[in-house]
Amino acid sequence: MNFTIFKKYTLSLLVTAAALFSCEKDYDRVFSETAEARLQKALDEYNAQLQSAPHGWKASLITGSGIEYFYYLDFAADGRVSMLSDFNPGTAGTVQSATWELKALQTATLSFPTYSYIHLPADPKGGVNGGPDGVGQQSDFEFAFARTTADSILLEGLQRGARMTLVQATAEEQELVLKGRIKDILAYGLSGDGLQLTLGDDRTITFALNPDAKRLTAQYISDDGTRVEVTPRAYSVSMQGILLNTPIRAYGQTIQELLWDDTGKRYYVKTGSTSTPVIQNPDLYFFHPSIPIQDMLGADYFAVLVPPGSAQKPLRGQSPRFTELYQALAAELQTWEVPIELYDMFVGFDVSTNTMYLVVRVIQNNNVFWCQYNYKYTLSADGIYGFGTNTAAEDNAKAIAPLMADLFTYIDNSSFKVEFVGGTEALTGGFFSQGNPEFYFSGYLTN
Repeated sequence: MNFTIFKKYTLSLLVTAAALFSCEKDYDRVFSETAEARLQKALDEYNAQLQSAPHGWKASLITGSGIEYFYYLDFAADGRVSMLSDFNPGTAGTVQSATWELKALQTATLSFPTYSYIHLPADPKGGVNGGPDGVGQQSDFEFAFARTTADSILLEGLQRGARMTLVQATAEEQELVLKGRIKDILAYGLSGDGLQLTLGDDRTITFALNPDAKRLTAQYISDDGTRVEVTPRAYSVSMQGILLNTPIRAYGQTIQELLWDDTGKRYYVKTGSTSTPVIQNPDLYFFHPSIPIQDMLGADYFAVLVPPGSAQKPLRGQSPRFTELYQALAAELQTWEVPIELYDMFVGFDVSTNTMYLVVRVIQNNNVFWCQYNYKYTLSADGIYGFGTNTAAEDNAKAIAPLMADLFTYIDNSSFKVEFVGGTEALTGGFFSQGNPEFYFSGYLTN
C-alpha cells in the first residue's frame, strides 16, 4: 500500500469533515430556535397585531365563488371578537360576539371556532347564503397568515381558498359602522320598493339589488331606443355606498357607484358635478322602447316565465291577489296523497295560430310534469291581449284544473295589457288585467 497516498486521502477526508462540521455550526447559529419556537413567536406577533387596532378592522372576505363580503372585526384579549357584516341588514345592524383563536397548524392560523357571521358564507346549506347545497359560497372560517404590513393583514382560507384582507379602521369609520351605516345602505336597497334613477328627459334607470349574489342589475333603454338593456354588475359594500366592480354605461353616463347620502338616507349618483338621487318608488315602472313587448312575444321570445320560488318571494310586477292565488295553488298541491310541488308557470305564444299556452310545471317524486292549457287570443294595435276560454291539453292539466279554477276566473275571457316591467334582475314582462286591476302577474322573457 502507498502510505503517502493513504495519508493524503485521510487528511483530505478530515479537512472535508471539519468543513462540514463548521457549516453545521453556522447552520445552528442561523436557526438558533426550533421550528416550534419560531412558530410560537409568529403567533405571538400576530396575536399582538390583531389586538393592536384601537378602532377595530375593516375586512373584505372574497369567497371561492367570487362573492365579496364586508366585515367589521374587533379582537379582544379574552378570545372574543365583536363583528358586523353586510351579509344582510340584520348582521349589519346587530353586533355579534364570537370567539377567535390562533392555532399552530402547519402554519400560523386564525380560527373562528363558534358559528358566527364569518360562517354564514361557508354554510353548506344553500338556503342560508344563496350558494349551491353542499358548498354554499365556498368560504372559510380558518385562515392562514399570508402577508402583513403595519396596518393590514392578508389571510388565505385553508379549505376553500377564500381570501380575507384586514385593514385598520379609523375612529370615524368605527363610529359610522357601529351607528349602522352599513345597515342603512343595505336596508335602503332592499326595502322592496323599486330603485329608480332619472337623469332627465325621462332617461330612467331602474336597479335591483341581490344580496345573496352580491349583484346589482340595472335596466334602461338602449342607445338606439329599440330595446330594454339589462346589465348585471357584481358589487361590494363600503362606508361610502355600493361600489360596482365594473361600471354601468347608460344614456352617455358612466356609473361606478351608488354613493350614500347620510343626511337624506338614500343613494345618489355623481355624474360630472351633478348629484342625482336614486329614489325608492313603490309604484311599478314601465319601459317603452320603440319595439313594444307584444312585437317580441312569439318572435324574439317564446314565453314569459313566472320563476321558481315566486310563491314565496313574488317577482316585481306580481299583484297581491295573484300571489295569494298562486300560494293557494302551491298549498293545495301539497295536500295530495303523494304531495306535489309547484315549480313554475309560463305563458308561451304561437303567433302563427294565435294560441297562448299556459303551462304549470309541477314536481312529484322528483319527476317534472307539465300541465298545459291552450287559449286562443286576439291582439290589438295598442298591445292588449284578449284571451278566450282555456282547453286542457292533456290528463295532467285536467287533474289539477279544479285547483286552477280561481286563476282561470281572472284569465279566461279576459283582456290584458302587456308591459316591460323595470326593477328586476332580468328582462321582465307583465300582464295587467283590464277588467280586474287588482290582478296582474309578471315573469322573465325566455325561450
